[in-house]
Amino acid sequence: MVHALHEAHRVLRTGGLLIDARPDSRRVAPVEHHERGRPRPVGTVNTSAESRVDDRLSDRAIARVKREGLFRSRRASGFLHRVTFPDRAGLQSFLDDSVRLVRRVRWSVDAATRRRWERDTFSVQRPVRYELLEKITPRG
Repeated sequence: MVHALHEAHRVLRTGGLLIDARPDSRRVAPVEHHERGRPRPVGTVNTSAESRVDDRLSDRAIARVKREGLFRSRRASGFLHRVTFPDRAGLQSFLDDSVRLVRRVRWSVDAATRRRWERDTFSVQRPVRYELLEKITPRG
């Protein structure tokens, strides 16, 4: 990733912005049950161990190019991106296919309640973080 960041620095003009936006593995993803159009938290999903390692390596790459004086942070923040599923099976299918998230929800409701909700709408709020990086032209 450091090579890609050096290439981005090469093609940006001085003061140009690079947006680093990616899933935030530091936060769990809330799982919600929708009742009468309103989402209610009923569990969480963690990021897979492999994705957490990749994210730490990306963090180090960003920190490195900032230390090298190629970019400076203009702003950093995060938000939640809601992904909705028509039923619990759709949610589970999404998790089964995901390489980023673990396949198992950590539920805060009992199994009987989940069975009653089998055909109800669910969603996952995926945490995303971003940083606006401004190109600096190194002196020298």
